[in-house]
Amino acid sequence: MQSHLISRRSLIKSSLIGLACSAAPAIRAAEKDDWTETYDVVIIGSGFAGLAAAYSALENGVKSVLVLEKMNVFGGNSCINGGQISLAGSGLQKSKGIKDSPKLMEEDMLRVGQRLNHPALVKAVVKESPACYDMMVKCGVKFADQVIRLGGHSAPRTIFAENYSGGGICVPMHNWLKERGVEFRNKSFCSAVLTDKDGVVRGVEVEGQYDFDKKTHKNTYKVQAVKGVIFATGGWGADNEFISASTPQYSTLESTSQKGATSESVRMLLGLGAMPVLLDIYQVGPWATPDEFGAGAASIFADYIFAEGIMVDARNGKRFVNELASRRERSEAEMKCVDQQGKPVMPFGFCSEKTTVNRPGFKASFREGTVKKFDTVEALAKFYGAPLEPLKQQIAEWNKMVAAGKDELFGRPLDRRVELKAPFYAMRFWPKLHYCMGGIGINDQAQVISTKTCKPIPRLYAAGEITGGVHGLDRLGSCSSTDCLAMGRIAGRSVAANL
Repeated sequence: MQSHLISRRSLIKSSLIGLACSAAPAIRAAEKDDWTETYDVVIIGSGFAGLAAAYSALENGVKSVLVLEKMNVFGGNSCINGGQISLAGSGLQKSKGIKDSPKLMEEDMLRVGQRLNHPALVKAVVKESPACYDMMVKCGVKFADQVIRLGGHSAPRTIFAENYSGGGICVPMHNWLKERGVEFRNKSFCSAVLTDKDGVVRGVEVEGQYDFDKKTHKNTYKVQAVKGVIFATGGWGADNEFISASTPQYSTLESTSQKGATSESVRMLLGLGAMPVLLDIYQVGPWATPDEFGAGAASIFADYIFAEGIMVDARNGKRFVNELASRRERSEAEMKCVDQQGKPVMPFGFCSEKTTVNRPGFKASFREGTVKKFDTVEALAKFYGAPLEPLKQQIAEWNKMVAAGKDELFGRPLDRRVELKAPFYAMRFWPKLHYCMGGIGINDQAQVISTKTCKPIPRLYAAGEITGGVHGLDRLGSCSSTDCLAMGRIAGRSVAANL
């Protein structure tokens, strides 16, 4: 099977992909006095980045904000994620005696991103992250009383919305903003960016009553944005055409994204002359399973299997990777589990019953049959086709390392030491396309950078997954939420200041 590792040569393509894949650029000159309506700020996208941008714009004195969403429902991928966010130095960490620091989180992000991150962006996100927690609490977001370590992090620093869903963050923030005058419109597709003769962004063209499935609309109007336009439209993980053109190796992978995660906005901004950054680099999720659609309850529970159980190669019954390594390292290892014809022989992970108690995602994934119960190791081995004796030996070896408090094989952190014993709870793993690592180039003030001048395009801002540079070649788990919220806040502050 061909390796899925991305070559350095492939990075060179990034500057050409968007332009080659784009349709005619949707950029037009703004006609004088031709506006249907006027707002101080127009935000495209209603997920974490868009919500944080609206909050920050209000916080910094902006009077009128319009948020446009092309889909029927608000929130995008943010609304359907696991409600996780990583923060260094949070109050929850401190209450549990966890030692951490923004500097350590910054170093983790650079290390996992193989230092192809833009350092100024990483520093900006980490610096802004404590304010994200305060913002969410102020908007009424409730958090579960736990902090866990996800793969690649040097400390437990990931917290959860109380209902373990991104909706637990989006809905309170959405309601809080609406109560304070922010206008939200769904089924409203931004079809063009409108500029003056000097290239300064003045507003957008909108297709109203937009039907995403039919690609139809009932009316078109123009909105003036006095202070600027913020793009917070997320990634394009559901856009197989764009992914096939940029990284053919991933064209057959399933995606965890909702169907509206398509590439119209990134194509539009590339046509405007925005700087492309690592557009052909994608992250695949090692916690994904072929037995559920997208990333559902089992994918959430998988993090606990990785933290307290083990994952083994079904061909030999042995562990083959640090279950808390970076997402890229684990995904690459999983995709090597193939037979002689290159067909996947999917690895499986399992844990003891103790790990299932009061853990998010477990009850739903067990009820749906994605996570299965086995009363004996013999039943476990038979179901997944693994050799029995090597699997028994692996469990025994793992339990010795748990007792000793040290993973002698892969050096996995053992924050909680849980002995593996029957009954076992198990699931299959195979990576799914999860995150667009690259995107539009921005600076640490969330200003979109021009390929023509290498300077900001006036009054144009972007935040979240549509941008590139924050995470480099790979992303730490739950740091996309941190990125969206932090850079969204920065974008709102910048547009308010007319930077």
